[in-house]
Amino acid sequence: MRISTFLGKSMLFAAVLALAASAMAVVPAGTAEAATAIEDTFATAAPNSAPPGWTVDSGGGTATVQDLAPDRALRIRDTSTLASTGAARAFTATTDTVVIGARLRAEQTSATIGLNVTGPGGTAFTFGLGAGGQFYTYNGTTKAVLGDYAANTWYDVRAIVRPSTATLYVDGVRKGTGYAFRTATAKLDSVRVGVSTPETGTVWVDDVRVTTEANGTTWPQIGSVAPRSASAIGASNIGIGAETQDRDYVDYSSYRKYLGPLGATKVRMQAGWAKVEPTPGARNWGWLDTAVDDALSRGVRPWLQLSYGNGAYSGGGGSGLGGVLPTSTAALAAWDKWVTDTVTRYRDRVTDWEIWNEPNSSISAADYATFFVRTAKLVRAAQASSFIYGGVSASIDVPFLTAFMTDVNASGRIDLLDGVTYHPYQPNPDDPWVAKQMATLQTAADSYHQRITLRQGENGAPSTASPSFGALGDLDWTELSQSKWLLRRALNDLGRGVSTSLFTISDALYFGNQHNTKGLLQTNTDKTIRYAKPSYYAVQSLTSTVDATLHPIANFRYSDTTSTSVNVQAFAKQGTGKQAVALWFQDAVPGNDNTRTPVTMTFAAGDFTDPVYVDLRTGAIHDIPDAAWSRNGTSYTFTGVPVYDSPVLIIDRSLVHF
Repeated sequence: MRISTFLGKSMLFAAVLALAASAMAVVPAGTAEAATAIEDTFATAAPNSAPPGWTVDSGGGTATVQDLAPDRALRIRDTSTLASTGAARAFTATTDTVVIGARLRAEQTSATIGLNVTGPGGTAFTFGLGAGGQFYTYNGTTKAVLGDYAANTWYDVRAIVRPSTATLYVDGVRKGTGYAFRTATAKLDSVRVGVSTPETGTVWVDDVRVTTEANGTTWPQIGSVAPRSASAIGASNIGIGAETQDRDYVDYSSYRKYLGPLGATKVRMQAGWAKVEPTPGARNWGWLDTAVDDALSRGVRPWLQLSYGNGAYSGGGGSGLGGVLPTSTAALAAWDKWVTDTVTRYRDRVTDWEIWNEPNSSISAADYATFFVRTAKLVRAAQASSFIYGGVSASIDVPFLTAFMTDVNASGRIDLLDGVTYHPYQPNPDDPWVAKQMATLQTAADSYHQRITLRQGENGAPSTASPSFGALGDLDWTELSQSKWLLRRALNDLGRGVSTSLFTISDALYFGNQHNTKGLLQTNTDKTIRYAKPSYYAVQSLTSTVDATLHPIANFRYSDTTSTSVNVQAFAKQGTGKQAVALWFQDAVPGNDNTRTPVTMTFAAGDFTDPVYVDLRTGAIHDIPDAAWSRNGTSYTFTGVPVYDSPVLIIDRSLVHF
């Protein structure tokens, strides 16, 4: 796929559109900033103490903070069959959408345990672990069984509760949506976890997170985006990173169940010479076999990077980021054998290969080109159908990448280079420098061979305030701004016809204790998963919607009525031509204010039958009222579109999965 460009604003309709915008503003006055009402990890509370800020009803037992390796959590223990035991946490009563996150762990499957969201009118929503070993909730007054659970297992629960209905996720999988409230209540004001009266039992509670957010538009919400698994999607240009397994900074077994439900159809892994061959001639393939086969079983296709060096050999090169290439005769011979054996082992399951990681940080372009050709010849010999990526530069280092391609071309083996990858870490993913460098790099690649494609191979943003290990770690991020950043990065790539890989599925612990928080999943200190961050669910909305059947539209013509720069990336459905147009404000680094600004957009060559508005970050789908859009031939005008610094879609209803 090639990079495409988009026309800037046309002011042809500016005067008329500005007048229409003032008449049709639909964004509520005041801020729509997401508010954190509760964020309790219990980590700083003393063992055996009452949970700070919680109200305990201990008629039948106790509710205290206790150590539970590797962390500390709230333990609710009910020892009576005559009274219930629980703990509640209040927040400011609100009519806004409330997102509840918590981890629950029952010590048995014989007690009834409930996570309840309540308001002045009573219990609105319940997620339960039933006495029969099954999850359940309620749709109105009707109990809905959701599946089995196991004792002494943490479950990551997320509920999006808005006036009258709720949507529920467990371990990143949507269990259901549109659940009617158990009791009608206009406001929500507390969350409670407890063990019911008839049974005895114990439940552990941790990472209780409650955020509230005002609706960004008065347009009626008609549903939410249904996540689709990678197997259901089949093909897309969205990948996820699963790097650093080779250095044990992450634990594949901890996060693997989240891979398929995310919806990314590709996963980048480092094959890890040093881990596969810890002593010369002795191979340990088990960890890589497990990761490759498990990912494939979940509908996610691995692409393997051949790196790094191996200290088991003298002159074996560096075995981590920034490491030098192997240089000794013995080490190079061992590298050659490992490469051939790796490709031979996985050639029936893996077609995409990448050679080394970020060589421009410590290796000259000439040395890397020689090493690339040496390695790529082995890959192609072992798998004739292989697709080989090179370059793999930190940032978009056009001088390095151009010099590398020049040297490969001079060797007479440019045929070995199928694609070039790069890692464009920028605080603002819409920085014009990135698009300019992408275009310059594609032009350079085309000068050597028209079939060389670009792939954005690694990019992400932290979810925590400084410091976080690695790129962009010196800036103050939040889970909210991370979500916006990832959506903007991915859509900038997809809209230009470039495959994109988001870094990374799980937070990583570098060198034992340096936390890289770019993961979509937050980890414990033992690398097990705490919970899926908001960015995980935002990416689910993206993967569900923008799959391989949506193609970028080159030179998409549009105009708008705002002085703030709007990024517009447009797509058309294969076969029908129906469109999805992504919009967001691009001038600044993603922030924590979600206030929308009403903007009137005109698309000169649109194609919509029943357009709807989708906020990819929240997954909310809104109807666009008839009075807010019009058509004149192929020109479509949408009045008062709520735009902010996170991507929203104007999309034909036929393209949305409810």
